[in-house]
Amino acid sequence: GGFGIVYKGVLADGTRIAVKKLEGVGQGKKEFRAEVSIIGSIHHLHLVRLRGYCAEGTHRLLAYEYMSNGSLEKWLFKKNKEFMLDWDTRYNIAVGTAKGLAYLHEDCDVKIVHCDIKPENVLLDDHFLAKVSDFGLAKFL
Repeated sequence: GGFGIVYKGVLADGTRIAVKKLEGVGQGKKEFRAEVSIIGSIHHLHLVRLRGYCAEGTHRLLAYEYMSNGSLEKWLFKKNKEFMLDWDTRYNIAVGTAKGLAYLHEDCDVKIVHCDIKPENVLLDDHFLAKVSDFGLAKFL
């Protein structure tokens, strides 16, 4: 992901998570926590869910739900044509991404503009359900 390295993790109950270690974070603990509280408060089927965070010393970690099929970019630009996405799946990914963005723009208490939509920031779950991720460049209105 942008601005950091992402690791796969497993919680004590067996739940898989993605842990993003932010690099070169220019904001202090207070600003980071304020941003995390906004991101953590938004819940939508087509937005990757923040599960938790760490802001200890200079460390900044974000724990998200794990998306087993990775990014849309991986599927669109695959070398192996055998595993191409069919058109119904592509359509559903496009509509899901649009629904996630519409929620951010229109239905959140704090309106959010993502500012970095690209295939790498659309993640796919076990059933290829699209979820918008990586709010590192987002603007809060």
